[in-house]
Amino acid sequence: MKLTLDRMALGGIYDQLGGGFARYSTDADWFAPHFEKMLYDNGQLLTLYAEAYSLMKSPLYKHVVYQTIGFAQRELLSPEGGFYSALDADSEGVEGKFYTFTTPELREILGADYDWFAELYNLTDAGNWEHEPGVDSLNILHRTESDEAFAERMGWSLADLNVRLDATHIRLLQVRNERIRPGLDDKILCSWNGLMLKGLATAYRVFGEPEFLTLALRLAFFLLKKMRDSRNGRLWHTYKLGRARQAGFLDDYAALIDGLLALYQATFTESWLLEADQLTKYVLANFSDHSVDELTGPEPLFFFTDKNSEELIARRKELFDNVIPASNSMMAENLYILSLLLDRPDYGDRADQMLGRVQPLVQQNADYLTNWASQYALRSRPTAEIAIVGPNADLIRAELDTEFYPNKILCGTTGKSELPLLQQRGLVNGETAVYVCYNRACQLPVTRLEEAWQILH
Repeated sequence: MKLTLDRMALGGIYDQLGGGFARYSTDADWFAPHFEKMLYDNGQLLTLYAEAYSLMKSPLYKHVVYQTIGFAQRELLSPEGGFYSALDADSEGVEGKFYTFTTPELREILGADYDWFAELYNLTDAGNWEHEPGVDSLNILHRTESDEAFAERMGWSLADLNVRLDATHIRLLQVRNERIRPGLDDKILCSWNGLMLKGLATAYRVFGEPEFLTLALRLAFFLLKKMRDSRNGRLWHTYKLGRARQAGFLDDYAALIDGLLALYQATFTESWLLEADQLTKYVLANFSDHSVDELTGPEPLFFFTDKNSEELIARRKELFDNVIPASNSMMAENLYILSLLLDRPDYGDRADQMLGRVQPLVQQNADYLTNWASQYALRSRPTAEIAIVGPNADLIRAELDTEFYPNKILCGTTGKSELPLLQQRGLVNGETAVYVCYNRACQLPVTRLEEAWQILH
């Protein structure tokens, strides 16, 4: 995993100057991208790199998260708080023209800094990428060496290298920003923004950066206000020029619920949890298949389309992952988390039935059902249900989230709460208490984070 994450973050698939990942690499070395930048990729990769940082504490991963959020805020954020869908690969009709530099350009811009910069970013006099007809010496900025290794090889301190990098990047960005920009796909899709909400909330949980939470809250308010029909609670799929259109699909609900659950666990603001539950109730009422099989019983998997949408010849179900996880797999995970946070055994039963229905497919070929497979892996052990009660609940939550522990759910309050996990939970000797529970059975409360970690491990 670390090798892949490192190579992606250092490669040409990642915009080394401005942040953000391109849609895919055209080679096995993550060097030459298809330069289109998609919101769904960057939202998911924010979650991935933030969680990877909590596990490995790599400065590179922190840099990727901060810079990618900076890119999305700068280039994809709408004035209303939602995020646009994509940036084109082309500008002036040429793929990658906005992002690449010729060697003479780089020499002129960087001057005396060119030689070490060229060594770090694998630039050559002839150019490292031959793509645009009639243009010689084109370069894609990409790296194969970490900051630490390069600084040591050059005999510099890491701080010295960072100063040099900041200065050269600023100069190159000034030139790049004067170019004709790639086209912007300015529609706002609910599902992709749900993925971005999850990424922002996760980044805030890991790094505690207030700006990340501000962006996440603004996005959540936008989605629930502008992309939900106040008359019936139904989500809209797309929003553009002040108008929401087209009834939401299952992935719109699944991704937004997932984002709201992450936002609740980042803030302990119960309204986000209740909004997630309301959307889940809508899914259960309007996306369920009520047929019954003589052998397997009631059908637990959801249709992709709302029963109130335009009638189709056949309503399909999405089981396989594509560029985003299968909507049914996301809903199974949502139902399981909600079952723990709200003490809803019926939600947990439905999630188990969904996992059971796809088990033969996962056993045959997990490559296309990886989100299902990851849920099987997590469910092989009981999920830690962590309840935090007291005036320092937010601080304890922040400290817990700095370390990687994937199989947990968090809930907390600084006062009183009617949530099942928080009922009849109080302070210990006047101090904030942490209750670690498994299957509703709780250990004795502790007041020190070290003691909580001992229970978890």
